[in-house]
Amino acid sequence: DQRLFPIPPISSSNAYAKYEQSPTFTPNDIWELDRSKLILNYDKKLGSGAFCNVFKGRIIGEAPVLRISSSRVRGSSSLIDCDVAVKMLPSFADDIARSDFMQEINFMKSLQYHPHLVSLLGWVSDRKSPLLLVEYCEKGDLLHFIREKKEEILSGYTNTDGLKLKDVLSFSWQIANGLEYLTSAGCIHRDIAARNVLVDGNNVCKIGDFGLCRLTETLLYQARGGRLPLKWMAPEALSNLEYSFKSDVWSYGVLLWELFSFGEVPFASLQTTELLAHLQRGNRLEKPEWCTAQVYEVMLGCWREDANDRPSFSILSADFGAMLEHVTESYGYLVAVPQQAVVVVETSPENEEIEFDNV
Repeated sequence: DQRLFPIPPISSSNAYAKYEQSPTFTPNDIWELDRSKLILNYDKKLGSGAFCNVFKGRIIGEAPVLRISSSRVRGSSSLIDCDVAVKMLPSFADDIARSDFMQEINFMKSLQYHPHLVSLLGWVSDRKSPLLLVEYCEKGDLLHFIREKKEEILSGYTNTDGLKLKDVLSFSWQIANGLEYLTSAGCIHRDIAARNVLVDGNNVCKIGDFGLCRLTETLLYQARGGRLPLKWMAPEALSNLEYSFKSDVWSYGVLLWELFSFGEVPFASLQTTELLAHLQRGNRLEKPEWCTAQVYEVMLGCWREDANDRPSFSILSADFGAMLEHVTESYGYLVAVPQQAVVVVETSPENEEIEFDNV
């Protein structure tokens, strides 16, 4: 029995009735922010899609997440008078879209706060146009960030103030730590990629884009289709649309490859129709030039054919934690790298996807 939580998808004609009955609409919801405490900047559009628009905003006073009894949040001055990303539905949204939006809010509530997730800070209740308030990450997505910082990182031995290769190790640990938390919450993300990780002003990585995320009581979730990121998917997901915590581990391995190749596109020379057979023949992404043998061994572990043989995110988090500790003891250095670094940015498509009937 494969059940998804907290609310099953709504596709019936009485969607609005179910939307009104959503458990989000409860008296004295600790997650709710009074609309007068939100400054919304419509001139600062952060993004848009088929089903939502995102603007920059600012919360006056404490973010509602601070009311949650959690040691991870208490005493955080960064969540007082803070910038936020405000997600809202477009004006043409129908009742089903509103219901789906409320499910997303409920889902993010269930995750609560974690420093390595793009966390819910609160929401504004409006039956026609609710607002979802999440952390604002000023440095944008990790894919573009790591591309822009390649030269700075590779010159880190002479530029003491810039990012260094040890910071890439730190990013790897932070993301594994966030995914360890998601796994403990029973969440299969299904879209782990550098483009879906955001970077805040303190270079903290936060996993976002929970559009494909599923909560499940079982160890396996079988999708029914949707728009899927093929070149990040495990073989069992490519062949049977079967997802598990270990298929997320495979995708994390591809994300590591993106990080240590400084934003190159995985399998850039392959057509998506060739990918499954390529992997089934035992082929894997090659070691990036600036990647240590130890980190590449971790990647290869993530790409084992048998999902049961892949490491857990707890193990991956511990592995990168140990690497970071060793690097710190070595005064911050990983390995000697050539000084004549050449910056090459891959211009192939970043996110080859295919459209299925539905999710």
